[in-house]
Amino acid sequence: MKGLYIYYDLNSQTKESVGIIKKVYAQNKYFSDEFGEKCDLLNLPLSKNLSRFQRFFSYLFSSNTFDLSIIENRNYDYVYIRRITPNCKSVIKVLKLLRKYNPKCKIVYEIPTYPYDFEHDTFALKMILFIDKIYRRQLNKYINRIVTLTDDKEIFKCKTLKITNGVDVKNIPITKKQFFDSNHINLIAVAQFSFWHGYERVIEGLYEYYKGSGTVDVKLHLVGNGSEIIKYKKMVADYKLENHVIFHNALYGEKLNEVFDTSDIAICSLACHKKNIYLSSELKSREYLCRGLPIISSTKIDVIPDDFKYVLRVPEDDTPIDISKIIEFSQRIYESSSVGNFESKEYKVKSEIRKFAEQNCDMKIAMKSVVKYFKE
Repeated sequence: MKGLYIYYDLNSQTKESVGIIKKVYAQNKYFSDEFGEKCDLLNLPLSKNLSRFQRFFSYLFSSNTFDLSIIENRNYDYVYIRRITPNCKSVIKVLKLLRKYNPKCKIVYEIPTYPYDFEHDTFALKMILFIDKIYRRQLNKYINRIVTLTDDKEIFKCKTLKITNGVDVKNIPITKKQFFDSNHINLIAVAQFSFWHGYERVIEGLYEYYKGSGTVDVKLHLVGNGSEIIKYKKMVADYKLENHVIFHNALYGEKLNEVFDTSDIAICSLACHKKNIYLSSELKSREYLCRGLPIISSTKIDVIPDDFKYVLRVPEDDTPIDISKIIEFSQRIYESSSVGNFESKEYKVKSEIRKFAEQNCDMKIAMKSVVKYFKE
């Protein structure tokens, strides 16, 4: 079966190690392996260089935002599209052309986050959402299924296929740290920091902890950039927490591995409630599990059962995180772990978490409903 994978990322050439692009490549590779024939990968090219202002009006009025010559007169058995932001007149043209040249092709369209309207919190993003709302109503004319991480049976009047967020587990290394020091605990959070990540709650928690009788050295490593980073840095300066919060820019490859290798606990998003999301499927939770790290999260994570002992759930609100509970959690899971003769307690924890990731987070498990649909 011949397939095409379409996505749209203006910055993909400089973000190949970012989680979303990793997922695109992993999904594409999985389709190629599963069907025994290379699945074409297309990052939709713009028809010409456009400023942000020009792109906005192109999204709104033009059907020629993208150079579509690459998909003309191509024959495919299936097409997988990762949501193009925004759905616009040119997206509809893409779908029309695909249908014109591939009338019997199965076309599915992944919406990674649904509902996504609450993510559009600035004026510019609200204008993008305005365009999206106009054109997303036409999707059902051209696509067969919407791929979703939710339990919705229908989205935008299209039937759905449910998947989970998957990763290529074997390409994510387990952390190398072997020994846990209960007096020095390192936390890590990796993101393009936005309002729903809520890491100000950890900073406020550190302030409260050290304002009191806090004696354990707890360090928070924030890896990435994003709109919230200025706020975080101001809070750290105001609270005089420079020795406890370390800011890293976006890191990739071995540089990122080095920070993970010093870490004991990883932190998922702590404010998804701000965008009305109460079941998390974010990619960072998968990467943390692959690396063998216990997790802190305010939101229930879709692939993790309630009795999974390596997750600490914190309140789903805006209150400061209780640092003493993080310390108790880390000490409990690392120091109570039974071990064999040749492995440290920390390694025992990491290997158990990694095994869970292999059984629950790999792409071949995450995408099986889509492959089944294509094969039918």
